[in-house]
Amino acid sequence: MVVGFSLMEEGIMVAPGNPLGIHSVADLASPKTRMVNREQGAALRVLLDDELAKQGIPSASINGYNHEVQTHNQGAQMVACNSAHAALGLHAIARAFRLDFVPMTEVRCDFVVPVDLVEHPTIQHILDVMQTRDLRDEIGHLPGYSPRETGKTIAVF
Repeated sequence: MVVGFSLMEEGIMVAPGNPLGIHSVADLASPKTRMVNREQGAALRVLLDDELAKQGIPSASINGYNHEVQTHNQGAQMVACNSAHAALGLHAIARAFRLDFVPMTEVRCDFVVPVDLVEHPTIQHILDVMQTRDLRDEIGHLPGYSPRETGKTIAVF
């Protein structure tokens, strides 16, 4: 069983005030922009590569495309310390580092339970909590997170 937990924004973390005016993936190709990328296989790296392909932008045109970090926090630290102008990351991480954020997409985070465990008391308790207004309010207060799908059954297999 797949139950929606939250939606979260993924995108580009930039310095406060967005001094280089980065508003899209295409802006990363500016010669004055230094980017730090996520490692190959990371979801945000795949998203970036897909967007570059759609827009016909060669990755070689992005200064720093091959400079990789392993976490959102590492990318945010590089932007916060002015070692990079842009890094891929989550809205919540950008906010934690007092950075600005340029959204690229919103992804759904799900709670997945094997069908034979759905009736287990612990799972039932979790599912009950996911239906509460309190949880939705808490998720809604997190930067870049939305509770629009919280508690909704997405699929049962």
